[in-house]
Amino acid sequence: MNQVNHQTAFLQSFEKDKNILLKTAQDQIFTDLAQRLVEIAIHKYSIYFNPLGLVDDTFQRILDYRFDNTNELVGIYENLCVAYRYKYGDNQLEIIWDGKSHEEKYKEEWSNTFDRWVNDLTENPSVIKGILQLTVFNDKNRELTFVRNAVKGLINDYFEIKILKRNGVKRVVLKEKKLRKAS
Repeated sequence: MNQVNHQTAFLQSFEKDKNILLKTAQDQIFTDLAQRLVEIAIHKYSIYFNPLGLVDDTFQRILDYRFDNTNELVGIYENLCVAYRYKYGDNQLEIIWDGKSHEEKYKEEWSNTFDRWVNDLTENPSVIKGILQLTVFNDKNRELTFVRNAVKGLINDYFEIKILKRNGVKRVVLKEKKLRKAS
């Protein structure tokens, strides 16, 4: 009984850890940011693959998409969240003087960073194609693990990290840069 009380007190002492509040804020705005990810991918698709704006069957399907299939983006979103918490991962709460709650501040900061990162990531045509394959062109009867893993790999390369999931916990490992010998 005493151990249960001690464990509960231990967990309660971390409720105000910045990373716990940040993770909660990130989870709460998943739907909005997943939709934003698809919007940016569609916009970049039109820039890179359809600059004349010609409407063929493929582009019409993209234009008709209604953002109802963002479940395939959960793992990609989680990896971006983990990368953010890793890069900005101090666990100390700060005093906020403008009247916002920590949760509001973290949502705003995360949203801004997310937009910046997604704009950078979607400069890579493979990321654009992967996001559209997982959402717009997902027929629900195909296995898309390869596409998901490819996009996650591109994200890992972008941040020069590797995100591993073991026992339900994601952790970050720095990737070793490969040095090339001059021939």
